[in-house]
Amino acid sequence: MTQIPDKIVQRLKTCTSFPTPPAVAMRVITLAQDPDIDLARVADTVSADPAIAAKVMRIANSAMYARRRQSTNLRQALIVLGLNATLTLALSFTLVSTLRRDASKGFDFDTYWKRAIFAATWGKLLASELGRRDAEEVFLASLLQDIGMLAIDKIAPETYAGISAFQLEHSRVAQHEQSCLGTDHRSVGAWLLKNWNMPASLVRGVQHSHDPGAGGVEAEYKDFVACVAMSGELADTWLSDQSETGIRRAGMQAHRHLGILPNRLAEMFGAIGEQIPVAEGLFDVDIVPADQLQDIVEAAREILVVRNLVEIGRNKDLENQKSRLTEENSLLKVESERDPLTGVYNRRAFEEAVEREFAAARKNSWPLSVVFVDLDHFKNVNDTHGHQGGDSMLKAVAALLGSTLRDTDVVARYGGDEFVLLLPGVDTRQAEAVAQRLVLRARETHADNGNGKTFSITLSLGIATSDARSKFPTSQDLLAAADAALYHSKRNGRNQLTCYDKIKAA
Repeated sequence: MTQIPDKIVQRLKTCTSFPTPPAVAMRVITLAQDPDIDLARVADTVSADPAIAAKVMRIANSAMYARRRQSTNLRQALIVLGLNATLTLALSFTLVSTLRRDASKGFDFDTYWKRAIFAATWGKLLASELGRRDAEEVFLASLLQDIGMLAIDKIAPETYAGISAFQLEHSRVAQHEQSCLGTDHRSVGAWLLKNWNMPASLVRGVQHSHDPGAGGVEAEYKDFVACVAMSGELADTWLSDQSETGIRRAGMQAHRHLGILPNRLAEMFGAIGEQIPVAEGLFDVDIVPADQLQDIVEAAREILVVRNLVEIGRNKDLENQKSRLTEENSLLKVESERDPLTGVYNRRAFEEAVEREFAAARKNSWPLSVVFVDLDHFKNVNDTHGHQGGDSMLKAVAALLGSTLRDTDVVARYGGDEFVLLLPGVDTRQAEAVAQRLVLRARETHADNGNGKTFSITLSLGIATSDARSKFPTSQDLLAAADAALYHSKRNGRNQLTCYDKIKAA
């Protein structure tokens, strides 16, 4: 960060017209720095602001976070988004709504926010493409990369008088700021974020937002900074330089600095085309007309794919090496909480999860469902087809459970032939629908005994839900209820499901 003159720092400190992050955003920032943070505490904070909570639900069900099942309550939405996305939403939504007020006449606020939101959408997509777990932090840093311009407009509005800041390259805008103030918007923005106690990664992203090569940046922040800087470059390509030269240049930079091949960047242009309308709705900003958006997507795809025909041969070995390394890393990952035969969680891991989720469900008044799953006639399978047949049956059922449930649900092997499912945020009706789907799919599933013979599978299931209607004193009481429902299914002919509420009411 270049040194900011003392007179500029003093103006920033005494500027009453430039808002600080709202209280709810600052509370989430504080929570994010707690190594023992959990979703329940974040939920408490987000729930305090109904507007943020509503947008959390909305974005969790949007094209940015596509999932097999829609989130119907805040608990499900937070599972989909996670802590970083919640932090992003709390800051981005509130900052955008707050900072968009009181625009001055000498600054193009409309274009500023279009570029910021375009860059944020690109930043998240780039980070996700690189497999980064902090994609939402990249989103936030990309959104705020030019926040220093808003501050400069407040403390020295004459700086942008007479120039079209968004018709010039950002590096030239920075030179103009430097000549007028002895500093530029990158340094001012980084100072603001540091003063607001933002994470160091966000400060670095804003500080080096003009340098996709991340020169001089600490190794741990290089890829983060590169994503933020490239997000700005790609936003400018969309908004002001849609020529073949501009798109080719963006493709070359994405390849050089992030290792993204042109044909893959072409596909990402298509993804941006789907996500920008979502961002427009969330931030109440019109960025690009729908027909123009589609035209740019198609043009970018054609230009980048043609270029890739030349580049693909040079990068094939690199892609193969990356694929091999990814596969090797996956194979080397050993998780102590997994059942070695089926790959699902073991009983110890499940018991930890059910205690944690039961406490969170009671505190936040959201539902929690447990489903016990028993393999019908498993002993007969072992007697007839041997242990190899029994193992095959267990693996087939584990695969069936995993493919039917959400990534955030817990599937565990509870005993020899018994599995258990933990479904946070899922009420009785939803759990019954899931269980019914499992019963039907099991009837269509077959296991192999290893000698070329297959045999059918059926399941018995028991469901219990802790919610406003059925409150269980402890997690063990909830498990006992699900087990009682399972026993009812087995006693009444197997190959079926039973809800505890129904046998309790009988």
